[in-house]
Amino acid sequence: SSNLGAMAVEAEEFESALRYLEKALENEPNLAGAHYNLGITFQELGRLDEAEASYTKAIALKPDFAEAYSTLGNTHKELGRLDEAEASYNQAIALKPDYADALYNRSLLLFDKAEYESSLRDAEACILKKARVLPLVSLYALGRIDEIYQRIEVQSKVDGEDISIAAFAAFISEVEKKPTEYNFCPHPIDFVHVSNLSSHVSESGAYVAGVIEELNKIETIWEPSGKSTVGGFQSLVSVNLFESPSGKIAELKSIIITELKAYYLRFQNEPCSYIQRFPSKNILRGWNVILKHEGHQNAHIHPDGWLSGVIYLKVVPSLGKDEGAIEFSLNGRNYYDVNSTKLTLQPEAGDIVFFPSSLHHRTIPFTTYADRIIVSFDLMPETAKHQAARLT
Repeated sequence: SSNLGAMAVEAEEFESALRYLEKALENEPNLAGAHYNLGITFQELGRLDEAEASYTKAIALKPDFAEAYSTLGNTHKELGRLDEAEASYNQAIALKPDYADALYNRSLLLFDKAEYESSLRDAEACILKKARVLPLVSLYALGRIDEIYQRIEVQSKVDGEDISIAAFAAFISEVEKKPTEYNFCPHPIDFVHVSNLSSHVSESGAYVAGVIEELNKIETIWEPSGKSTVGGFQSLVSVNLFESPSGKIAELKSIIITELKAYYLRFQNEPCSYIQRFPSKNILRGWNVILKHEGHQNAHIHPDGWLSGVIYLKVVPSLGKDEGAIEFSLNGRNYYDVNSTKLTLQPEAGDIVFFPSSLHHRTIPFTTYADRIIVSFDLMPETAKHQAARLT
């Protein structure tokens, strides 16, 4: 049961993991690894107090359990107990000085505490790909602009397709009125594209109702841990709507692929690598989000994607205040300029909106007691080296 639980955690099937791990611990209560995996499961399910208890038990059974200290730090951070979070990360790093996850999370925490030099130190010690942008963000907080441009130039040669660096490079080039060497997508707002399901299906209202009916059978979770959804449900991370779809969702996938061809043709002459190295394989990862009253999504990018998209199945009235709108911006969570370019779109039912995965976007909260239902997706980069890509 313990091994099955670990495998279920790995597969992000957390309801199954919970059953396996609780059964394993009934039979053998002193399995530190099972308590640790149970902590991960509780955390993913939003049961933070139980996650904390599980990690604490794992550490009691195995005092040198660096991974459990690190994930306990994440739980403390989610609970808003930042000093305890820092102490947990410190313990993890003391046990395992090159522990990348703990260094990454401590860097973010120190940034939040405005300890930018210390945040920079941890970011530079961290080997995770997702940490490559962190030194740039710390340097911006420290006002070391020339150094940022030098580092971006180096990064452009190491990996010119890092979505997080692309997002920051677009921001800094606009703020400083000076382009960087990062050519993924220097002006991402120019690549927002809007269409509608009505140009693909004759009875779009009935079609949308059918898609919603199929989505009602998909398991969702309220405010999933580590995601941008607030005041709403999101399909489980283990579920990819477009992996082997049927019915109306399969039809939706083919509509997206058709629209992607039109998108590529529209922008095909643009010189940035976002277009010139556009994925030739239609690898889509899809999920759905149902926002409720006061629901919204915090500003975020999709660091694993290439192009991202939203299909609006049910929208809410704007009430003259852009309620329920999608807002695009170059501002990130940890870097912000009041004059940064913004674009606000008030979607209509059936709208299809495509944009680069490096473009920050958020949903403006709404006060209407109604559901705002979307399907989101990422067009994933090809794992193999990109060819001079063409959609066929």
